[in-house]
Amino acid sequence: MARTLVHFATNREEIVTGGAVTGFGPSLNPKSPLWLRYGAAEMAPPGRRKETYSLAALRVAPESIPLGDPAAEPPVRGSDAVFDALRRRLIDNRADLVLLVHGYACTFENALANAATVKDEWGSRAVPLEAAVFAWPADGKTVPWLSYASDRDDARSSAKAIARALQRFLSYLADISEQVRTGRLPKEEMCRANIHLVAHSMGVYALRQALQALISDLGGRPLPRVLKSVFLMAGDEDNDAFETEKKLARLPALAAQVNVYFARNDGALVISDVSKGNPDRLGATGPRTLTSLPQKVTLVECTEVSSTGSLTDANHQYYRKRAEVLADIRQVLAGRAPEAVTGREWIPARSCFRILPAKR
Repeated sequence: MARTLVHFATNREEIVTGGAVTGFGPSLNPKSPLWLRYGAAEMAPPGRRKETYSLAALRVAPESIPLGDPAAEPPVRGSDAVFDALRRRLIDNRADLVLLVHGYACTFENALANAATVKDEWGSRAVPLEAAVFAWPADGKTVPWLSYASDRDDARSSAKAIARALQRFLSYLADISEQVRTGRLPKEEMCRANIHLVAHSMGVYALRQALQALISDLGGRPLPRVLKSVFLMAGDEDNDAFETEKKLARLPALAAQVNVYFARNDGALVISDVSKGNPDRLGATGPRTLTSLPQKVTLVECTEVSSTGSLTDANHQYYRKRAEVLADIRQVLAGRAPEAVTGREWIPARSCFRILPAKR
């Protein structure tokens, strides 16, 4: 099988070998939590001896940002090179873009592998995908208590970096649009891809923090509706998140549609709930109350289709492994109305859809 190309932005510490960046570690970049590096990775597909994608080639875009030196050369922004290449692929492949914010205990390579899975498993002939991941510095460990607290701190510390990366990308797209409008670029250079955002597990908490940073940066101006859809998958976030401005209440303003997938038997979130002293989790129960939920928010229960056959997955990885959930997501990406997606049934008492197991 061919390799899968994914793009990335990260505020992780750089691993330097022979003067070149050859990877990224489990900690925040020591220069600043806001220090971003951009690039692309070729991921080799799973095979007989490996269950997931593996890193085959890593390309980190050159970056040179002079600090306080008026005589320095003009800055070299890695984001420009990566965005140019990504835009070209979106145009050539007539693809949509999926942006991933990964979850807890995820190494840099895990983050790339999850993005590759999303690209290949969520994409279809009707809606081919390109994928990019924001790799915040989860440490890739599952040491009881310590790893969870460390990752949660790093997710919170990465909020402004995630918001900055999104703003930088949106600014780039606006600049391309202006160049096309004024005739400096031909119309063929205009990217009209839909942009979708998916956050998994603790990535939903990271997204909440980034949303708050974005709101602060805008200084009272309205949030731009720049996303076609948002997918909150198995969210390790409080189940009252849509009720308060300090959490996710304003998230729907960013997108045409917000999809919340949850499973009541999600073992990872049960641990988060009970052992960490957290309130009930959004990814386990869905929203706490339905009375003020915006109409553009769709709830999808996955309890009967959460198992992936792996004990270590703990019914928490269905968003990238369970066939029924993948089929559901592909239909959403194709633009089907929530009530028209096949394989679901409507549960009036809970105002949610439920994905049904495939008949065997």
